[in-house]
Amino acid sequence: MHSRYIFIYRFFYSLLLISVPASGQTATQNSLAVSRTAPQNTTKPSPAVPTFKKAFVIDDRLAVLRRQPALQGEVIRRLRLGHAVYIVGTSKAISGEPRFYRVAVTRRTRGWIHEAALAIQGHPGDDQRILELIEASQGIEKITLCRLLSESFSRSRLVARSTLLLGEEAERVAVNLSQRIRRRLGELSGAAAAVRDYYLSDAGLDRYSKLGVVFDFNESTVEFAYNGRAYREVIKRFPMTEEAAVARKRLEASSKKISNRS
Repeated sequence: MHSRYIFIYRFFYSLLLISVPASGQTATQNSLAVSRTAPQNTTKPSPAVPTFKKAFVIDDRLAVLRRQPALQGEVIRRLRLGHAVYIVGTSKAISGEPRFYRVAVTRRTRGWIHEAALAIQGHPGDDQRILELIEASQGIEKITLCRLLSESFSRSRLVARSTLLLGEEAERVAVNLSQRIRRRLGELSGAAAAVRDYYLSDAGLDRYSKLGVVFDFNESTVEFAYNGRAYREVIKRFPMTEEAAVARKRLEASSKKISNRS
């Protein structure tokens, strides 16, 4: 009788040993099956896209690119009037100190620049700041700013005014160029070409030509005359404005200056 109980005990004990690893193996297989079939989210969160604001140098007196946002920061380079940059950051406000923009000048060149040196496209009031600088300047700087306002801030209500001012400044420049180049060329003794050829080939016209300002030459009076391109643009784009009325009168006077070239 005792031996039969021992036999039964050993029988159930062996069943227990067999069932435990079997159940563990099944659980392991189930977990592997789940891991194979369940979708895995391996997508990394995309980094925030930086926002760049396009801006232009409108005051080259302050257009100093520095390594630190401070007036005594190390100078990297100076930027020319009208140079385009992209604003990528702003300095912290410090009492008594100007604010600086961190700008990208090229792919490899970045630095800090005084905020008053720049005008930002679409920024309220920046077109007015440019016009104020136009009215306070002259020569090549004035023409550069006029073109900047007309082309890069073309939706501004001040474009008609700036374009008219460009034409008026070109006329004033024509007078100064006539006097300066006349002294430099003198009597043109032994000249191999016409007087007009020499005047219209003078190096003094190069900077204005690059800005789209073209002059003609009247040999009878030995003077330059602006060709009136800005006036025609005002008349075409803003025909019903006061600026257009002034431009028509200016254009008529300019045409008379170059009507007789000999």
